[in-house]
Amino acid sequence: MIGYFGEIIFETNDKRICTFNNLKRSISASYSEHKRYRKKSELEFEGPGNQSVTFDMKFMAGNGVSPWKMVHEIIQLCENGIVNSFVIGGHRVGNGKWVIKSIDEDYKEVWNHGELVSVSITVTAEEYM
Repeated sequence: MIGYFGEIIFETNDKRICTFNNLKRSISASYSEHKRYRKKSELEFEGPGNQSVTFDMKFMAGNGVSPWKMVHEIIQLCENGIVNSFVIGGHRVGNGKWVIKSIDEDYKEVWNHGELVSVSITVTAEEYM
């Protein structure tokens, strides 16, 4: 197992390939700006901001996963506001739990009768404290 996002297991083996690519993580801090007469503004650290990640996933029927099922599972996590742990290689990503804020789908291959054979998605998630 590579890791997991809630119940979505990232793994590669001889029966199933379900993993991610192009993981990008954004980390920020929050500051207040105090204006001063005839001087530069002064910043005051307020605390860390919520981290965010984006990553791509590709589901192919020939790799032991059902593209329709996987996309539906991830859509449910997003639309129902399900809070999840995000772990890669046994290490928690960030300091808290995560929610999926958006999903972009790219239907790569659809066969006769609407059979989805290959789909790529981009997931955007944010820390949920």
